[in-house]
Amino acid sequence: MKESRTLSRCGGFTLLELLVVMTIIGLLAGMLLPALARAKARALSASCLSNLRQVGLAMHLYAEDENGQLPGSAHSSLSNSWIFGLSSHLGQVDRVRLCGADPKRAERLTQRGTSYILNEYTSVEPLDPFGQPLPGARSWRKLNSITRPVDTFLAFEISNRQGAGTGQDHTHSRNWYNGWNSVLADIQPDRHGAKANYLFADWHVAVLKPEPLKKRIEAGDNFAKPPQ
Repeated sequence: MKESRTLSRCGGFTLLELLVVMTIIGLLAGMLLPALARAKARALSASCLSNLRQVGLAMHLYAEDENGQLPGSAHSSLSNSWIFGLSSHLGQVDRVRLCGADPKRAERLTQRGTSYILNEYTSVEPLDPFGQPLPGARSWRKLNSITRPVDTFLAFEISNRQGAGTGQDHTHSRNWYNGWNSVLADIQPDRHGAKANYLFADWHVAVLKPEPLKKRIEAGDNFAKPPQ
């Protein structure tokens, strides 16, 4: 009988031992899950940055075919978002047009939208309500009209406030002088934690924090406007 009780004792765990093991597992999970979440966020940001690099290359090829003209917005093509106009230069458009961290990516996939939104200054001609050129307004639709490509934004990550359809493919950045809220209505400067990805007119991509951009807006400097 003594031997039987010893074998029975060695074959199992007490309630206290189980609680200790569960506590240790919980502590390990608590330490690992945030690290895994951060790793996933970094991977999504890197994938998004890669998307923008491919978009930039496709825009460059498009401009070469169109005498230096940059892609237009839904104002010039109501049936499609601008990114589908790059399809002959951009493989796997449905993958590249969506950011994995975009909470509306599933909607944008079905509604033919995109996670990337064009700068109004470089994609929309300055016209009055009757479709006539605004007197004295400058156009930046052609690459040769951009004097500082390295400092000129071409595309941003779209705001969560925006819809998911084809019409939501360009900012209204000429209104950004109204303040930071007007910027947030168009773009999501904290898509990837405390930063977002941007495409510039010299085709480089950058990861930027929102604070310096907000300070520029508050100082009356609309960073979306191509610098002279």
